[in-house]
Amino acid sequence: MKIAVGSDHVGYPLKQVLVTYLRDKGYEVIDAGTTTDVQPVDYPGYAHKVALYVAAGICWRGVVVCGTGVGVSIAANKVPGVRAVLCDNLFIAQQSRLHNDTNVIAFGAHVVTPEVAKQCLDIWLTLPFEGERHLPRLAMLDIAFQEGWESLLGDLTSLEVTDLNIGIAISPAKTTFAPLVFSGDLEKGLDAAAQAGFDGVELSLRSPEGLSAPGLKRLLNRYGLRLAAIATGQSCLQDGLSLSSGNDETRDLLMGRLKAFVDLASAFGAFVIIGGVRGRLEGDFEKRYEQRQKTIEALVELAKYARPKGVFLVLEPINRYETNFINSVEDGLLILEEIGADNFKLLLDTFHLNIEERDISQSIFRAGNKIGYMHFADSNRLAPGQGHINYVAVLKALMATEYRGFLTAEVLPVPDDMTALQQSAGFLQALLGRS
Repeated sequence: MKIAVGSDHVGYPLKQVLVTYLRDKGYEVIDAGTTTDVQPVDYPGYAHKVALYVAAGICWRGVVVCGTGVGVSIAANKVPGVRAVLCDNLFIAQQSRLHNDTNVIAFGAHVVTPEVAKQCLDIWLTLPFEGERHLPRLAMLDIAFQEGWESLLGDLTSLEVTDLNIGIAISPAKTTFAPLVFSGDLEKGLDAAAQAGFDGVELSLRSPEGLSAPGLKRLLNRYGLRLAAIATGQSCLQDGLSLSSGNDETRDLLMGRLKAFVDLASAFGAFVIIGGVRGRLEGDFEKRYEQRQKTIEALVELAKYARPKGVFLVLEPINRYETNFINSVEDGLLILEEIGADNFKLLLDTFHLNIEERDISQSIFRAGNKIGYMHFADSNRLAPGQGHINYVAVLKALMATEYRGFLTAEVLPVPDDMTALQQSAGFLQALLGRS
């Protein structure tokens, strides 16, 4: 594991001791400077560099040193995603990990001896974060970095907040699709979602077989949850089925499966997601054009099938690294126009928006009332608040479009399922001003 270490000239001797100590313990150390205690330097630049290493995920933890530790701790805490603790004793080292999930530790060279600093490091580097009741509090800290949070909460009426729901994406079966929590353990996932305060769940399904509407309804009712949407991408990822396939039998098989998903969704008022299942366009221009047209024809057919059942379909623009077909909001709007169905809308995912759109808020404004459903995942596909997306700006744009649906976290189970779920719940609840 990599640890970034930096100091000013006053903290340089202690920094050198700690660099050697960490390397002797087997850690890979990135020394961010300074390189001497002879030439006076300003501490903010070195603390900022260490903090950026940590925030960017290049380093697991960071250590900063100046005369008192105060200046470097303040500088490090200016970087979103960093929680720096000023430490001079073992109790603070312990509690800062257990309760605050700190990822940068600051020492004062005039305050602690090298031996005390080493002891504090030993505790701080080995203790886990307790999570649980501390997660919502940390979410408030994360949101506080985002401009206009308090003013946004003041602008939202109680009716508007009530009309927004929060959800989490899970899978009843093990899957190769990574951004899901509790994959293969549905009941444990539902229980955790309910305990964390989610309003509903999105189910990622390979096929509708083995799931009856009455059985699923009883299960959801047991935990007081709604079914927000059914994701269909596993049919593509695990079975190689796609709407753009040049094989008519393959496409017919998929259409039968998608119609069965519509039937299941109709019992819950849930959306059916058309994401990766659309596939990729391959071959020369003529072949790609033919694949595109067949996909649109299939989506028109599916929309006609879903309309009398009261089911809405949502088309998800996905970034260019995962597909070459419908990457941007503009791409999605053009396809919706060609389909021409009033029960077909867009699913916007903040992870994909961050890659493809020049300005996320402007793209949300552009989509306007065509937005049917939202995925929240941060720039690194972790829980909201763990990356650099400004969710205050995202929420303001959504409220301006009069969106009043689900905000569903589709996130990687990192560092583990429960923590990712609880981080998502804590952040979304804090964002909406829920207690």
